[in-house]
Amino acid sequence: MDDEQLNIFKEAFKKANNGSINFPGNFQQGKINEIKFFTAVMRGAMHVRFFIAKNETEKWYLDLFTITDDYSWHKRIEHDGTIINLENFERQFGWPVYPDDAERTKREHDEIRAINSNVQSVLLQKGLVKNFDMPDFEKENVVRLDYTHNDTDLL
Repeated sequence: MDDEQLNIFKEAFKKANNGSINFPGNFQQGKINEIKFFTAVMRGAMHVRFFIAKNETEKWYLDLFTITDDYSWHKRIEHDGTIINLENFERQFGWPVYPDDAERTKREHDEIRAINSNVQSVLLQKGLVKNFDMPDFEKENVVRLDYTHNDTDLL
């Protein structure tokens, strides 16, 4: 990957993460890169996993999954810097409850479970969430990056 492509990813990575995380300088090509940090003591947690690969037309792309204390996002950065939202977990802020309609509540909860199960499978397949059932995969494919967060990352 040339410097121009890397600069495109650097700029888009920060945008894709809502301006909260700079692209790390010590990432490893061909690995799943993991960043974890807190913006305050045990608060403001951010956990990012990403990888860079080529698609079927030999164009670079970057896939990432980020979790904060409050929400998550799953995105792709195309070779030109275009940011695409990918499948993500549903109803991260609580599930609907209809006190007068237990069947509707159950039906919607079942739908949310099915969607979230599919998202979890996609993220596991990509290596963007930890696979507790495959510790060897984690050891061989995930690089935990040293990342020193500072307040300028939030600007």
